[in-house]
Amino acid sequence: MSYPQDGHGFFTRALDAEDRGRLDEAETAYQQAIVLFEEEGDAEQEQAACHYNLGHLYLGMNRPGRAVTAYERALQLFRRSSGSGRHQARTHLILGSLLLEMERHREAEEHLLDALGQYLDAPHEPVDQAQCHVNLARVYEQGARASQAVTAYNRALDFYQEVEDTAAEQAECFTALGRLHEAAGRMLESGSAYAAAARLRRAAGRPPLNEDPAEDEERPADREPPGGADAARGTGLVEGEDRP
Repeated sequence: MSYPQDGHGFFTRALDAEDRGRLDEAETAYQQAIVLFEEEGDAEQEQAACHYNLGHLYLGMNRPGRAVTAYERALQLFRRSSGSGRHQARTHLILGSLLLEMERHREAEEHLLDALGQYLDAPHEPVDQAQCHVNLARVYEQGARASQAVTAYNRALDFYQEVEDTAAEQAECFTALGRLHEAAGRMLESGSAYAAAARLRRAAGRPPLNEDPAEDEERPADREPPGGADAARGTGLVEGEDRP
């Protein structure tokens, strides 16, 4: 297949290479697209799309450090583009989640709080906002900030309860709340939270905690970038769609 020898052509070439699992080729094509878009001078949104997709690509290649750099560059470019509040929010959320997994808790907290700030002006999917609060709660737990973690998990529940088919995610929040209340000696609140988690796990078709120890392990809200790997590819930013 032949592609135009411009930024859009190399962007499409990169997407096609990803579809075929040729990640090194996709990386090179994205980088070439960035160079060409930079030469055009007024294509910052297109450059941001390339860096954003490179971030997801590097995650797939198990290169988290390079992924962080790519997302940070995408964020810088989104900030220069009008109407990119939702894109900024999503990128902050991805960076916060990734930095949390890398145990860079201070930076993770900053990005997650910035994401929430962006959501005030550019509301997005409730699940994204819930995930943001869950990851903030995990940051607070790591920093022994139990009261803030409780608040964040409860706020996550507020958003999850707006969405159908989130019983499993709500159960995880209640389980975390049960653990936090138990550690603080609030046994009544702890018991209520654990009971709510058990009801939700049954509703989600998952076994109770005491039936399958493998299911007891705490799962992060988002092991991959929020929305899954497909959220990065085909962002539509080059074509002007309002979603990353």
